[in-house]
Amino acid sequence: MKRMLAIVCLLAAVIAAGWAQQLYVVSGSVSDQHGRQPLPHASVSAGGVSTVTNEQGRFTLKLSARPAAVVASMLGYKTQALTPTDGRQLSFRLQPASIQLSEVLVRASTAEELVRTALAKVPQNYSTAAMLYKGFYRETVQKRSHFIAISEAVVDLYKTSYQQASTSRDRVAITRGRRLLNMKPADTLGVKIMGGPMLPVIADVVKNDQLLFYADDMPCYEYSLEAPQLMGDRLQYVVTMRPRYERPYALFHATLYIDQQSLALTRAELQLDMSNRQHATSAMLHHKPLTLRFRPRELTFVVDYRTEQGVTHLSYVRNTIRFSCDWRRRLFSSPFTVTSEFVVTHRQPAVAPPPQGSDTFSRRDKLYDRVEYFSDPYFWGPDNIIEPTETLDKAVDRLKRRVAEAKQ
Repeated sequence: MKRMLAIVCLLAAVIAAGWAQQLYVVSGSVSDQHGRQPLPHASVSAGGVSTVTNEQGRFTLKLSARPAAVVASMLGYKTQALTPTDGRQLSFRLQPASIQLSEVLVRASTAEELVRTALAKVPQNYSTAAMLYKGFYRETVQKRSHFIAISEAVVDLYKTSYQQASTSRDRVAITRGRRLLNMKPADTLGVKIMGGPMLPVIADVVKNDQLLFYADDMPCYEYSLEAPQLMGDRLQYVVTMRPRYERPYALFHATLYIDQQSLALTRAELQLDMSNRQHATSAMLHHKPLTLRFRPRELTFVVDYRTEQGVTHLSYVRNTIRFSCDWRRRLFSSPFTVTSEFVVTHRQPAVAPPPQGSDTFSRRDKLYDRVEYFSDPYFWGPDNIIEPTETLDKAVDRLKRRVAEAKQ
């Protein structure tokens, strides 16, 4: 058995060395101008490949060749480009962006008219052809401050043209994935909530008109125009939306960033309205055992889009869900936090029909049933991922030990 394990480890090392020789790997960090504050979720790209920084501001890019430059950008900061040097880490120091009043273009239109105009321009600002995106998805579940589940996957995301305001034909296929689950029975709730690898389909507010821009819901919001912001060195209108009329379901509080030149929606920050607990529960919860009590606390989305060569594409999605659960007859409830994020690492025109049947992931599927256990340290090979934080690495080690102990 030990000899077999040694052979497997040797083969993994040989494979890792093989793909490492064929790739140019760039690593580094992104922080504020003085290098004191790391900037999480900053966009980093080079040679048509993208990722985002982790909570500690760190990133890694795996490229087919050495790029001329690596670019880092973030809302509210000036974009910075650095030339990579073999064997050296890149250290981005982003400068906060200041906006001169003379740069701000004032329009007579109201905030609501601005949003409606931006939506009317979607067919010309976004892809008019079907696209195939490759991306990385990570989902963590915490009970109080302890990680009880971690899952990751490389996925293919098929998106139809943005001329269709519908996601019914968008598809997600898992090409590689792994998972860790705490074996304690008390942590197995049997709860199914919104999200999973379908996140980039659900959260794409520009294409999924049922999430925020449903025609019947738009008059139910109050719209306000806020101070402009810079994103990628381009001025953005900032529009906030908040519910003013109640609907039979929960609405969102939203902040929208709209490019002043193209009127493309470049970022959306959404927070589910929690004023009606029953409506919030219906929006978040897909399934639970009858004797389990579910209390919603928070549901948020952050959706980023990237514009290149005049066309805007989905770039990054982050989703946080907080809730409390307890079994009836128990005195105290337990707080849970589910954090999911998806980053587009590559994209290309879709030349084949969308994946169908068992090759795709549906909203009814559970990621844990479709992927394998964390084991191979070289699991991701040449795929680009979001760098794990030190906290997450330690959580993986702890969960591995618990799983091993439970099997003994």
